[in-house]
Amino acid sequence: MTDEEAILDEAMDNLREATQRIRGTQNRLWSAGLEDHPNYRNLSHRLSSALAMTEAAFFEVRRGSERASNR
Repeated sequence: MTDEEAILDEAMDNLREATQRIRGTQNRLWSAGLEDHPNYRNLSHRLSSALAMTEAAFFEVRRGSERASNR
């Protein structure tokens, strides 16, 4: 395994964990019925944005990993 592949694998693991943690927080808000509460609306929006960005980063790293392994 090259340094590039090791870095990409670690990034995928970290992004996968971050995605799970963000989803967990969202689920806690939803199960408590707080996603539309005025005090938590901004947090809910930011969590949705963070999830989208984290998932996009994960897919970008996965693409890079696939390219690296095809060399």
